[in-house]
Amino acid sequence: MLNSPSAILAKERNEYHEGKSGGHWNNIQKYAPAIGFANGLAWCDTFVNWCFAMTAISVPAGVKSAGCAVSVNAYKKAGRFTEYPGIGFQVFFGPGGSEHTGIVYDYNATTVFVVAGNTNHNNSAEGDGVYETPYARKSTHVYGYGIPYFAGTLKSADPKWNGKKGAK
Repeated sequence: MLNSPSAILAKERNEYHEGKSGGHWNNIQKYAPAIGFANGLAWCDTFVNWCFAMTAISVPAGVKSAGCAVSVNAYKKAGRFTEYPGIGFQVFFGPGGSEHTGIVYDYNATTVFVVAGNTNHNNSAEGDGVYETPYARKSTHVYGYGIPYFAGTLKSADPKWNGKKGAK
């Protein structure tokens, strides 16, 4: 199904590294221009928005931005923000969710598994590409989760959202 968490994950796992110039990573990638954003800047939130756009998944008004904190506030305003992970949810890291973001592809009692852009194998928020990365679920670095509008039902650790219809 196109409008689903699994569609996002299939798309994300096939992506690549940003460009290099002068022997250094330069934040030049295909995601920003494809959705109308400026290139050459930190691109983790841009990548997430590109994934949603390419899989026809809607997000609350204001989420489509190049800034994590802006996206967090838009999810909160729409009443679609939680402290629990869910498959396909947008996860935010750091104070106020402002440092980094990605998309949850799985979780268990102790770990949340994330696909994110502009990171690396060391979980840096200033990386070189798209990676799958585990994070401790109860880490203070994990700020919370935004819930896009999915077709079908949601799989979430949040009892309020688990099994609910994901669409508007």
